[in-house]
Amino acid sequence: MSAPLQIALFVTCVAVVLFVLFLIPLSILLYRRASTVARQLEEVKADLNQLIQDSRTMVQNVNRLSCRANQQLDEVGKVVRVVRGWSERADHAVEEVTALVEAPVVKIARSLRMLHKTWRFIVGALAEDSGQTDHGAGETRDGWRG
Repeated sequence: MSAPLQIALFVTCVAVVLFVLFLIPLSILLYRRASTVARQLEEVKADLNQLIQDSRTMVQNVNRLSCRANQQLDEVGKVVRVVRGWSERADHAVEEVTALVEAPVVKIARSLRMLHKTWRFIVGALAEDSGQTDHGAGETRDGWRG
């Protein structure tokens, strides 16, 4: 073999040895990093599984709450319909009572006013007649002497 070929072979062997010297620690470091990442991924997976389970539980609870809220809203709607029916019946009853009672009460009120006016007229006429006899003979009916 020639000297340049031997030198090239020697340099190649040194390069391979140096490459292997750097490659072995780098591969060990890479393996450790990969193991650490894999372990962290397993921890994250466990945490995510717990989070997914908690989320499912929360969604189920929210569904139950919304079902209960819907049931209560339906019950409130039924109560409102019942109360509205009672209110309409009460309004109808009040209208009927008003129709039955209002006309006679108005007639009684008119009769009492007429009776009151008649009574005042009679009392006024009697008082006026008695007032004329008590005053002097020369007075006229409207109180002036003539």
